[in-house]
Amino acid sequence: MIISGLDVAFSNDFMALVTVEKSHDGKIRLDNLDTWRKFDWGKWKQDMKIKQHKFNIDWIYVDKTSNQSVAMELEEMGMRVEGVPFTNSSKYDMIRNATKQIVTGELVMPIVSAIQSPKQKKLVKELFEQIREQEYRHESANVKLAHPQGRHDDLLWALCLALYGVSLQVREPVSIAEGFSYDQSDPPESQRPFVEAFSSRFQESGNKITKVRLRKPGEKDWWET
Repeated sequence: MIISGLDVAFSNDFMALVTVEKSHDGKIRLDNLDTWRKFDWGKWKQDMKIKQHKFNIDWIYVDKTSNQSVAMELEEMGMRVEGVPFTNSSKYDMIRNATKQIVTGELVMPIVSAIQSPKQKKLVKELFEQIREQEYRHESANVKLAHPQGRHDDLLWALCLALYGVSLQVREPVSIAEGFSYDQSDPPESQRPFVEAFSSRFQESGNKITKVRLRKPGEKDWWET
């Protein structure tokens, strides 16, 4: 599974993209990092198309705090996109998730000296600096996250978005049981409208339905969709 996180910026800040891969061994590894600043919009869209083709990105999680146009543009380009609003609470949760994945070794951080690409080596070094520089400020009842004046945190939040996306995509499946009324003389197939309504309700919540099984009381066999 390949997930990207995109931290959005339109002024003097950097637009940052971090792409990670969740491997079969359960580990998450960095695939690619990139940043843009004072860029041409058409050129950026072309860059995103190239990255989508090169890395076969499954999902892109995008900061939609101040503007949803970026997510819409990517969707129109045929990419699967999920917008994530940035609040103090959501940022704190994403930082905690990233910290847990780093501390437990689920996220395998690259060895800088082993990176061949000069650009990737520079960006990974910058990412490490941004991780170390992150500050927790207790200015009120809520903890606020910030970075030193004159520095940036774009790569950090792009990484957090990607890791947040991984945590959502690899959730363990959950079974849900629900009853319904029926006419004793109806065949199981007649309950299809119920099954469709059931599936639709949970799909709208963001969950993926992989199988629906139906059985009437006293029957041994399940009817599956």
